[in-house]
Amino acid sequence: MTYIELINNFWFLDEDWQFTCCETRLYFYLLKTANRLGWVDSWTRSDTKVSSDVGVSVNSMKNARNRLVQAGLIVFKAGGNGQRDKTKYQVVCDFRCQDLTPKLEPKVQPKLNPKLEPKVQPYNKTKNKTKNNNSGELFTREEEKPQKPKVQKPEFIPPTLEQVKAYFEGKLPDWEQQAEIFFYHFDALNWKNTNGAKIERWDSRANLWIIEKQLQDGKQSENRKGDNQSSTDAGTTGVLKAIEL
Repeated sequence: MTYIELINNFWFLDEDWQFTCCETRLYFYLLKTANRLGWVDSWTRSDTKVSSDVGVSVNSMKNARNRLVQAGLIVFKAGGNGQRDKTKYQVVCDFRCQDLTPKLEPKVQPKLNPKLEPKVQPYNKTKNKTKNNNSGELFTREEEKPQKPKVQKPEFIPPTLEQVKAYFEGKLPDWEQQAEIFFYHFDALNWKNTNGAKIERWDSRANLWIIEKQLQDGKQSENRKGDNQSSTDAGTTGVLKAIEL
């Protein structure tokens, strides 16, 4: 009988015997054990081990074992009362249990790989150079290039109002007022720009502030000159018209 035939035979007998869950679990546990052991004629297990693996009490396991014997599925020989006295089990089948594992002959013949001549690698000067050293190695390993240490950016320290005023001094007509506006503006933003990025150098940002202010003052002075020139031209035109009259 094969493994699948033993299973089918169990379910065929179940129609008449109506095996319980404990009896079913015990039988398939014994089938699994026999298959794992290579379908030997018999093997031994203690009652406590079997009941623990099946998940029932010892008395329930013994009752289930007796019913499987009555159904002609297994044969056992009980041991003594000691822990070392184990019960001997055997799964009932028509033929020897060793024949349950079929031996299949391989149909595919192994292909013989032809003997290939080894490829001669070209001579490499960089790899084949030898060097006398104390390590005893024939070939020297390529020296690993040292990794450059990562340069850590210095931690930003916000300036004080006095430092900002000292930087603005003399660079604008209203340098003191602009220094205060610059300081309180970026201090309120926690020294971040409009994009939310942290300002790394406040002096560079202050320099841009001064340049933008100088450009604004230059444009305002040019606009004032243009307005004055327009008023002068208008006055000259009025005088000329009065002369003509």
